Amino acid sequence: MNGKSLFNHLFILTDDTGMMQHSIGSTPNPKYGYTTDDNARAIIASAMMYEMYKEEKFLNLIKRYLSFLMYAQDEDGYFRNFMTYDRKFIDDDFSEDCFGRCMWALGYLLDSPLDDRIKLSALKMIEKSLPIIDDLKYIRGKAYTLIGLYHIYNAENKFKKDFIKGKIVNLTNDIIKWYEKNSNDDWKWFEGTVSYDNGIIPLSLLKSFIVLKDEKILDIALESLEFLDSICFRNGYFKAVGCKGWYERGKNIAEFDEQPVEAYTMALMYIDAYNVTGNEKYRERALACDDWFYGKNSKGVSLYDESSGGCSDAITDYGVNSNEGAESLISIIISHCATSELK
Repeated sequence: MNGKSLFNHLFILTDDTGMMQHSIGSTPNPKYGYTTDDNARAIIASAMMYEMYKEEKFLNLIKRYLSFLMYAQDEDGYFRNFMTYDRKFIDDDFSEDCFGRCMWALGYLLDSPLDDRIKLSALKMIEKSLPIIDDLKYIRGKAYTLIGLYHIYNAENKFKKDFIKGKIVNLTNDIIKWYEKNSNDDWKWFEGTVSYDNGIIPLSLLKSFIVLKDEKILDIALESLEFLDSICFRNGYFKAVGCKGWYERGKNIAEFDEQPVEAYTMALMYIDAYNVTGNEKYRERALACDDWFYGKNSKGVSLYDESSGGCSDAITDYGVNSNEGAESLISIIISHCATSELK
């Protein structure tokens, strides 16, 4: 695999506006337009590809996705999410998930070795959005944002470290309260349902621990990680909780559809757990999450499409979903880049 041909679908899904949301097979479907969610995560994927392969084409993508986020951000710091093909935003409600993913992407960019002139727009967008953080209500919005704040804290920038650290403390305390409210001896989780982007929550606490060095944070991060591990590796290979029903406390685990986003977020979670603890099990688990994309999964089928450089959208009861949308492509790219250093 090399940067010249790997994941070429990235350039097919991306037009002069940004990354399109959906495709039919490997052909982009403009009817569904774009999401800020996808373009934010595409910043991380493209930055990782640039850091790995040092090819200018990935820098050009980063600038395009950053431009999309600039257009999506209102003057009050909020981000709109759903855009039609004719560049009109159609959502009225504020998505905390979208906001948090933007903060993660912008923080990641700020913490990267890229040129300061590329980082400048990220810096200005973060500056607008920081006041909103205190008003977040939902756990995933808080978790995505917490990961972003970790990167902002690490980066050399104009923000005072004590100020960013204070926000990290507040979000961490909020997430721990969710855990203390919902967990018990048999259910080590933050909610009554294990649903989507599950690895993000323990990952955010691992990031917080790296900054705050509080053992309670690490204990909860690892307890919840091990709970997820017992669910997703119960058959000896990675199998995500299915999105058709999820896993409600006291009920059966939904078998399908398995989503690529679960594999990459859990790979990131295991990588940080390995880096923090040195436990070899976590390194192996991260690699197993990446292997899921290439056939080590419940159906024994590869989601990676060598002909297009794309990734199937899900594993269903009947095999793979043959559509190759933005979220699945971003998932396989981030997983590939993040786990490469473990091999």
